[in-house]
Amino acid sequence: MSINKAAHSLARYLSTELKTTKAQEEVLAYGLELIFLGAIGLLAVALAGYLVGAPAETLAALISASLLRLPGGGIHLSSPVKCLSFTAVIFSIMGFLSRGITGYSLDKPYIAFAILFSGLLSLAASFWQAPVTSPTKPINSPVIRRRLRRTAVGVSIVVPLLLLLISSRWPSLALAGAVGLAWQGAIIFLASILYNKEVRWG
Repeated sequence: MSINKAAHSLARYLSTELKTTKAQEEVLAYGLELIFLGAIGLLAVALAGYLVGAPAETLAALISASLLRLPGGGIHLSSPVKCLSFTAVIFSIMGFLSRGITGYSLDKPYIAFAILFSGLLSLAASFWQAPVTSPTKPINSPVIRRRLRRTAVGVSIVVPLLLLLISSRWPSLALAGAVGLAWQGAIIFLASILYNKEVRWG
């Protein structure tokens, strides 16, 4: 059974028990599907990080990127399986490299530069492009768009400050978080280009 079918089956059961409307059942099914996908994705990334010997760094990169992706948007792959697989692979690579780089270098001023770069990149992406959405699922409300942009800008400021605070004690985690944040900033820029092209061609 697919995640979509499982979410709808559970939503149908809960709606029957709670006596909700059809519209409320659809909202519940959508929420359950997001929860299922999030839990499976987190487990997949954690497992991939464990296999490469950098579970904490992998999760640090994922968390930083996710905090920006939620309000800022990004690119969506064609299926949940592709999305989960790509996410597990790319973030485990980030975690592995972050752990390896900090392990081999005793002098770590580059971490502060990486954090600064990630902050500036994500801030620029958030200010000028966020939120980016798929043409099939646009956000048409100007109020919601403004709120999402402000949240993305806030994340782009707060997360680098937190990474700087932990960089002296946990340098590999700080570097991984910076890489994850920079990755998501770049994805926002890329998504805005791709989706704008799709809109023009349509």
